[in-house]
Amino acid sequence: MKPTTSLAIVLVGLMLTYGCSSGSDNTEKAEKINNDKIDKQAIAVSNDAKEEAKGVSKNMVELANSSLTEFELSKVALKKATNPEVKAYAQQVMNDHQQDDKTLQSLAKQMNVTLPTGLSDKSNGHLGKLTGMKAGTEFDLQYLENMISLNDDALDSADDLRDHAPNDAVKTFARKLLDDDEKHKKQAKQLKNVLD
Repeated sequence: MKPTTSLAIVLVGLMLTYGCSSGSDNTEKAEKINNDKIDKQAIAVSNDAKEEAKGVSKNMVELANSSLTEFELSKVALKKATNPEVKAYAQQVMNDHQQDDKTLQSLAKQMNVTLPTGLSDKSNGHLGKLTGMKAGTEFDLQYLENMISLNDDALDSADDLRDHAPNDAVKTFARKLLDDDEKHKKQAKQLKNVLD
C-alpha cells in the first residue's frame, strides 16, 4: 500500500472517531470533561468523594443548560409573544437568568467545573420548535409550557445542588435558584391558566 493511501486511511479513521465523539451534545461534553478531571484527582480522594463531586458538577452543568435555555426561549418570546404579560414575563426571566448565570460562571471557575458552551440537543429542539412557530396564543402557550417543564427540571437540580453543596457559596446560590425557578414556574402556570 502506498504511504499516501495509508495516511488517508488513518485520517479517515481519526475523522470518524472524532465525528462520533463530538456527536454528543454540549451538556454531555461538559459532564465528560468534569468526570475525567475528577477521576484524575489524587488517589487519596475516596470514591465516595469523587462520586459526590461528579454529582455536584453534573447539577451545575444541568443548571447552566437550563438557565441558557430559559434565556434563549425567553429571547424568542420577547419578539413573538402576543400577550403583553407573557412578554413582561419573558423579560423578567431573561434578567433573572443573566444574574444567575454570572454567579454560576464564577462558582464554576472557582471550583474548576467546566460548564456547557451551548444548548443541549434537547434544548436546541425546544428552541427550534418555538422559533418556527407563528406569533399568537398558541406560541404563547407553548413557550409557557416549555418554561414550566424547564423550571421543574431546574428545581430538581438546584435542590440536589443545595443538598450536596461543597461550600456555603454554592448552597446560597442553590437556594437563590430554587426561589427564582419556583417563582418562574408559578408565574408561567398562572399565565398559562389565563390564556387557556
